[in-house]
Amino acid sequence: MVNEMSGILGDIDTWEWVRKDTNKVTEQDVKRVQSDSAKAKKVQDEIKKNKWENNNIAQFLSFLLKNIKNDELMNSVYNTFFKVIDTRTKTSYLRKSTNNIMIIWFFAPFYKKELNSYKLWWFFEEITSNLSNKPSLTEYIYYIKQLSKKYHDKIPINQDNLLKFLALLMGEFWIIKDPLNEANIEKIKKELTKK
Repeated sequence: MVNEMSGILGDIDTWEWVRKDTNKVTEQDVKRVQSDSAKAKKVQDEIKKNKWENNNIAQFLSFLLKNIKNDELMNSVYNTFFKVIDTRTKTSYLRKSTNNIMIIWFFAPFYKKELNSYKLWWFFEEITSNLSNKPSLTEYIYYIKQLSKKYHDKIPINQDNLLKFLALLMGEFWIIKDPLNEANIEKIKKELTKK
């Protein structure tokens, strides 16, 4: 037992050099701490920015939902952006999360002032610089193609639902002058498919 104790005490003496160096700070330690601090600050700033953006996006979507009076258009928003249809099994299911920017971009040309007030216009500014206040069908389709390249989340959208949504949207915001009945919606969908 005495031999075992002397072995333990001997080990303590060999580790004494570690205890002596624990209060020394090397230049590498300082650089590592500074780097970690800078990374933490960057992450904190990104979280604040995302929180601010998400809050503004939620406020704009709330504004949008209050201002759209056309129930058929609202149903179409739901069917297009919140439901996904599996192309193989034809089963529909709800998305776990939605691409809010993608929903907003379809309405952005018609609510420029409101998007500015919610400080969200910068998402679309680069792409909408050539878009008139009352875009033509050709301008609007070009706009959607550009935004799709930039913000689409690669989750497939049912084409028929999207075309119906676009037809209703165009009727709501007077891009298409014809009254919105089933025959005209089908006509608009065919024209959209060509473009």
